[in-house]
Amino acid sequence: MERLKEQVALAREAFGRLTQREQLMVLGCAAAVVLTVFALVGMFVSGAISRAENRVKVKTDQLTQVLQLQGEYKARQQEREAKMRELGRSNVRLVSIVEEFARQAGVEIGQLKPEDGEPNADGIVESRVDLRVGGLSADRLQKFLELIESSKDLVIARRLKVQRPYKRDTVDVELTLTTYKTKQG
Repeated sequence: MERLKEQVALAREAFGRLTQREQLMVLGCAAAVVLTVFALVGMFVSGAISRAENRVKVKTDQLTQVLQLQGEYKARQQEREAKMRELGRSNVRLVSIVEEFARQAGVEIGQLKPEDGEPNADGIVESRVDLRVGGLSADRLQKFLELIESSKDLVIARRLKVQRPYKRDTVDVELTLTTYKTKQG
């Protein structure tokens, strides 16, 4: 402490020996150095604040995106659960439906081959019916397809092959229909 007091006293004495003009220059230089130091510190703090604000903005955007994705996920999860409940209540007998539609449309099915798939991880089973009909008129084919399309049950036409025999007004049809149900259903 003693040494610091001596240094301050020496600086005052040296400052007192300067002319007024030199004293003004020393004070101006000291003020410029202090302002430069403050400016550098201010720029460093400003840059740090700016970087922090940018990080906060990026994190806020990411959080907003996560919340949006979470909402979409919950909506899709509820949609999936509703479909699973619907499939659980479904007791579609595809062969019976196809035979009923054929009877209503006046179609005589030549070959009907039902097939059930294996349940997937969710317990959903794909039931499929391959059928062949020969000598079918266009109006009966149209009515049969309309009945399938307007079915209240989930019936999907996977494949439709229509062939017209040479010089005839009828068609031969191969059709694959599919439905889904849960294993318990």
